[in-house]
Amino acid sequence: MRDLRKKTEYRCDCGGYCGGWPCPMNPALLDKIEALRGVFGQPVIITSGVRCEARNAEVGGVAWSFHMRGCAADLYCPGVAVGELAGAAKDVGLNVLPYYAHGYIHVEI
Repeated sequence: MRDLRKKTEYRCDCGGYCGGWPCPMNPALLDKIEALRGVFGQPVIITSGVRCEARNAEVGGVAWSFHMRGCAADLYCPGVAVGELAGAAKDVGLNVLPYYAHGYIHVEI
């Protein structure tokens, strides 16, 4: 099995503060996101995975953000409504915060 913890789509996008991996991604989160991809049979795009403290502050993340522990991701699925994606994410065992106005969901474990 390939090492999902190092998938580049989950790297911190801070631009160099942390080298991209301030901590590893939680394997259970990655497994559930892969299961979510299977539900729709099409790409699920990760817009934010792990974050270093500096990047989290830049994007206005809360001080206790699960992103900084490798336990959260923001994502969307082209052509799939936020509500439908959120429902499927819950069904695979993810905690979900939908951002309807922005067209994505935050998932965490």
